[in-house]
Amino acid sequence: MIASVPQPGGDDSDGTVSDMSEAALRRSRRRPEAAPPPSEPRIGLVELDREFEIRRVNSVFTELFGATAREATGSPFCRWFLPAVRDTMHRELNELVHGRTDRFDLRLVGLGRGDTAFLTDVTGRTVGAEDKDTRLVVLINEVQVGESPPVPLKLAELDVRILEGLAAGESTIQIAMRLYLSRQAIDYRVGAMRRKLGAPNRAALVSNAYTSGLLDRLNWPPRVTRQARKE
Repeated sequence: MIASVPQPGGDDSDGTVSDMSEAALRRSRRRPEAAPPPSEPRIGLVELDREFEIRRVNSVFTELFGATAREATGSPFCRWFLPAVRDTMHRELNELVHGRTDRFDLRLVGLGRGDTAFLTDVTGRTVGAEDKDTRLVVLINEVQVGESPPVPLKLAELDVRILEGLAAGESTIQIAMRLYLSRQAIDYRVGAMRRKLGAPNRAALVSNAYTSGLLDRLNWPPRVTRQARKE
């Protein structure tokens, strides 16, 4: 005698098959769950006066730079960035405030608490009419860099000392005097490093050196990492 097979939805003794089938049916009719919304980018916001001093900051800026709003307010904006890139920042802000450009976008190295370096994308804009009420607004977005980025090249000891000087804000003349070299020799070696790292200027060279792992982001004064030095 062949035992009868319980059918889905039938009146079974234990209800197992029917319960499972009904549950499957309910699952098939359920609408797919909506994907969670993407997380909002965390952007530091800074308002500057026409002398490039900070008037207001948001909480993201204070977190990025490890400072309170009280510490930041009234300070020169450029001081929150690596010395090597401050001239570039000041020049771009000057172009902005005099109406020679309507915005700038830079990748620069900021300095957090304890002088920890971190890479940022910085966008500057003007808000308001072209008069004394014009406000300068700067947006700062931290660039996420891997813990151990690949090092693209090895540096000779002379290039190590030049790059560390540039990152610390030394001029060509200062580096030349410290290393007992001519200004032309320093410019030549800086130009060679710029070409290797695809950097259009010295500020970009320093930023790219941090991005690529040539410079240690946790050290101040700036130091070239051990793996980037030629043996």
